[in-house]
Amino acid sequence: MDSRIALVGPNGVGKSTLLKLMMGTLSPIGGRIQRHSALKIGHYSQHSADQLDLEKNSLEFLRDKFPHISEDLQYWRSVIGRFGLVREAQTAKIGTLSDGQKARIVFALLATESPNMLLLDEPTNGLQISVIDSLAEAINAYSGGVVVVFAKDILVCENKMIRRWDGHIKDYKAYLAKQMEGSC
Repeated sequence: MDSRIALVGPNGVGKSTLLKLMMGTLSPIGGRIQRHSALKIGHYSQHSADQLDLEKNSLEFLRDKFPHISEDLQYWRSVIGRFGLVREAQTAKIGTLSDGQKARIVFALLATESPNMLLLDEPTNGLQISVIDSLAEAINAYSGGVVVVFAKDILVCENKMIRRWDGHIKDYKAYLAKQMEGSC
Protein backbone atom coordinates (compact mmCIF):
# COMPACT_ATOMS: atom_id res chain seq x y z
CA MET A 1 0.00 0.00 0.00
CA ASP A 2 2.37 2.70 -1.22
CA SER A 3 -0.06 4.92 -3.12
CA ARG A 4 0.47 8.68 -3.26
CA ILE A 5 -2.66 10.78 -3.71
CA ALA A 6 -2.84 14.57 -3.81
CA LEU A 7 -6.08 16.50 -3.37
CA VAL A 8 -5.83 20.10 -4.56
CA GLY A 9 -8.56 22.70 -4.32
CA PRO A 10 -9.55 26.05 -2.91
CA ASN A 11 -10.62 26.48 0.71
CA GLY A 12 -14.13 25.38 1.58
CA VAL A 13 -14.66 22.62 -0.99
CA GLY A 14 -14.49 19.69 1.46
CA LYS A 15 -10.90 18.43 1.35
CA SER A 16 -10.49 18.36 5.13
CA THR A 17 -14.00 16.94 5.51
CA LEU A 18 -13.02 14.04 3.25
CA LEU A 19 -9.99 13.33 5.45
CA LYS A 20 -12.21 13.38 8.56
CA LEU A 21 -14.52 10.86 6.88
CA MET A 22 -11.52 8.67 6.04
CA MET A 23 -10.30 8.83 9.66
CA GLY A 24 -13.73 8.08 11.07
CA THR A 25 -13.90 11.29 13.11
CA LEU A 26 -16.90 12.39 11.04
CA SER A 27 -19.83 10.21 9.97
CA PRO A 28 -21.24 10.43 6.45
CA ILE A 29 -24.70 11.91 5.98
CA GLY A 30 -25.45 9.24 3.39
CA GLY A 31 -23.80 6.06 2.22
CA ARG A 32 -21.12 4.27 4.20
CA ILE A 33 -17.38 4.12 4.60
CA GLN A 34 -15.64 0.81 5.09
CA ARG A 35 -12.10 0.62 6.46
CA HIS A 36 -9.97 -2.46 6.94
CA SER A 37 -10.02 -3.41 10.62
CA ALA A 38 -6.20 -3.44 10.79
CA LEU A 39 -5.75 -0.06 9.08
CA LYS A 40 -3.78 2.36 11.24
CA ILE A 41 -4.03 5.98 10.10
CA GLY A 42 -1.65 8.78 11.00
CA HIS A 43 -2.95 12.32 10.62
CA TYR A 44 -1.17 15.66 10.34
CA SER A 45 -2.81 19.07 10.18
CA GLN A 46 -1.73 22.60 10.87
CA HIS A 47 -3.10 22.07 14.41
CA SER A 48 -1.13 18.87 15.08
CA ALA A 49 1.46 20.74 17.16
CA ASP A 50 -1.29 21.43 19.72
CA GLN A 51 -0.75 17.90 21.07
CA LEU A 52 2.87 18.69 22.02
CA ASP A 53 3.79 19.35 25.65
CA LEU A 54 5.40 22.78 25.41
CA GLU A 55 7.19 22.39 28.76
CA LYS A 56 9.15 19.29 27.68
CA ASN A 57 11.92 18.99 25.14
CA SER A 58 11.47 16.77 22.09
CA LEU A 59 13.48 13.89 23.57
CA GLU A 60 11.46 13.84 26.79
CA PHE A 61 8.19 14.16 24.89
CA LEU A 62 8.85 11.19 22.59
CA ARG A 63 10.38 9.04 25.33
CA ASP A 64 7.40 9.69 27.62
CA LYS A 65 4.94 9.07 24.78
CA PHE A 66 6.55 5.72 23.88
CA PRO A 67 8.20 4.33 27.06
CA HIS A 68 7.65 0.78 25.78
CA ILE A 69 10.00 1.46 22.83
CA SER A 70 13.04 2.87 24.60
CA GLU A 71 14.10 4.92 27.61
CA ASP A 72 17.48 5.63 25.97
CA LEU A 73 17.86 9.30 25.01
CA GLN A 74 20.41 8.41 22.31
CA TYR A 75 17.76 6.31 20.59
CA TRP A 76 15.35 9.27 20.63
CA ARG A 77 18.12 11.63 19.44
CA SER A 78 18.49 9.49 16.32
CA VAL A 79 14.72 9.32 15.77
CA ILE A 80 14.19 13.08 15.97
CA GLY A 81 17.47 13.74 14.13
CA ARG A 82 16.12 11.92 11.07
CA PHE A 83 13.56 14.70 10.83
CA GLY A 84 16.16 17.47 10.96
CA LEU A 85 15.87 18.48 14.60
CA VAL A 86 19.45 18.44 15.86
CA ARG A 87 21.78 19.68 18.60
CA GLU A 88 20.34 22.31 20.96
CA ALA A 89 16.90 22.15 19.35
CA GLN A 90 16.51 18.60 20.69
CA THR A 91 16.95 19.73 24.30
CA ALA A 92 15.15 23.09 24.10
CA LYS A 93 11.64 23.30 25.50
CA ILE A 94 9.17 22.64 22.70
CA GLY A 95 7.43 25.93 23.52
CA THR A 96 10.55 27.85 22.46
CA LEU A 97 10.85 26.16 19.05
CA SER A 98 9.69 27.51 15.70
CA ASP A 99 6.57 26.17 14.00
CA GLY A 100 8.77 24.27 11.54
CA GLN A 101 10.70 22.61 14.37
CA LYS A 102 7.45 21.67 16.10
CA ALA A 103 6.21 20.18 12.82
CA ARG A 104 9.35 18.01 12.70
CA ILE A 105 8.55 16.66 16.17
CA VAL A 106 5.01 15.84 15.06
CA PHE A 107 6.35 14.01 11.99
CA ALA A 108 8.74 12.03 14.24
CA LEU A 109 5.75 11.20 16.45
CA LEU A 110 3.76 10.03 13.42
CA ALA A 111 6.64 7.89 12.16
CA THR A 112 7.06 6.27 15.58
CA GLU A 113 3.36 5.37 15.63
CA SER A 114 3.97 3.34 12.41
CA PRO A 115 0.68 3.99 10.60
CA ASN A 116 -0.19 2.18 7.35
CA MET A 117 -1.49 5.40 5.84
CA LEU A 118 -0.75 9.08 6.37
CA LEU A 119 -3.40 11.75 5.86
CA LEU A 120 -1.66 15.12 5.59
CA ASP A 121 -3.95 18.16 5.71
CA GLU A 122 -2.13 21.27 4.47
CA PRO A 123 1.23 19.97 5.76
CA THR A 124 3.21 22.82 4.22
CA ASN A 125 1.33 25.68 5.94
CA GLY A 126 3.76 27.88 7.85
CA LEU A 127 6.81 25.84 6.91
CA GLN A 128 10.00 27.16 5.33
CA ILE A 129 11.01 25.86 1.89
CA SER A 130 13.80 23.71 3.39
CA VAL A 131 11.31 22.06 5.75
CA ILE A 132 8.87 21.50 2.87
CA ASP A 133 11.66 19.82 0.91
CA SER A 134 12.48 17.65 3.95
CA LEU A 135 8.81 16.76 4.26
CA ALA A 136 8.70 15.68 0.60
CA GLU A 137 11.79 13.51 1.17
CA ALA A 138 10.22 11.93 4.26
CA ILE A 139 6.99 11.20 2.36
CA ASN A 140 8.97 9.65 -0.48
CA ALA A 141 10.85 7.42 1.98
CA TYR A 142 7.63 6.37 3.71
CA SER A 143 6.47 2.89 2.69
CA GLY A 144 2.75 3.30 3.43
CA GLY A 145 -0.02 5.11 1.60
CA VAL A 146 -0.16 8.91 1.64
CA VAL A 147 -3.02 11.32 0.96
CA VAL A 148 -1.90 14.96 0.84
CA VAL A 149 -4.39 17.85 0.82
CA PHE A 150 -3.39 21.40 -0.01
CA ALA A 151 -4.81 24.61 -1.40
CA LYS A 152 -1.78 26.86 -1.95
CA ASP A 153 1.50 24.98 -2.20
CA ILE A 154 1.49 22.41 -4.94
CA LEU A 155 3.09 19.06 -4.22
CA VAL A 156 3.30 16.89 -7.33
CA CYS A 157 2.84 13.12 -7.10
CA GLU A 158 4.57 11.31 -9.97
CA ASN A 159 5.91 7.77 -10.10
CA LYS A 160 5.18 7.35 -6.38
CA MET A 161 7.41 10.34 -5.60
CA ILE A 162 6.38 13.71 -4.21
CA ARG A 163 8.08 16.99 -5.03
CA ARG A 164 7.22 20.65 -4.75
CA TRP A 165 5.97 22.34 -7.95
CA ASP A 166 7.65 25.72 -8.44
CA GLY A 167 4.93 27.56 -10.29
CA HIS A 168 1.25 28.34 -10.44
CA ILE A 169 -1.62 25.85 -10.71
CA LYS A 170 -2.32 26.94 -14.31
CA ASP A 171 1.28 26.05 -15.22
CA TYR A 172 0.84 22.66 -13.58
CA LYS A 173 -2.41 22.07 -15.49
CA ALA A 174 -0.60 22.91 -18.75
CA TYR A 175 2.18 20.51 -17.77
CA LEU A 176 -0.37 17.74 -17.12
CA ALA A 177 -2.13 18.40 -20.44
CA LYS A 178 1.19 18.11 -22.24
CA GLN A 179 1.98 14.85 -20.40
CA MET A 180 -1.41 13.44 -21.41
CA GLU A 181 -0.87 14.38 -25.06
CA GLY A 182 2.43 12.52 -25.04
CA SER A 183 0.87 9.35 -23.62
CA CYS A 184 -1.86 9.04 -26.27
